Amino acid sequence: MPFDPNFPPDRQPLVSAPFRDQFNSLDAKIADCATQVSLNDAINAGSAGNCDGVAELNLTVSSPPTQAQMQAIADKQDELIRALKRV
Repeated sequence: MPFDPNFPPDRQPLVSAPFRDQFNSLDAKIADCATQVSLNDAINAGSAGNCDGVAELNLTVSSPPTQAQMQAIADKQDELIRALKRV
């Protein structure tokens, strides 16, 4: 029996066999999805890399900021971008 999103009908007595069929059809759909794409592949394709290794900048910026301060910010941003990319 294919999955029926309209099951169970309103105000009907509960019978186990149709519910079992619904659960079995959902289980088959989930199994089909799992064989098409693994969870790790899906995560790696759609999420950022781990950036736990990127330390905080801890920089106090003067007004106006110096070239060295701005370069430190740019370098830290580049470090973060590299960490977030999945290669």
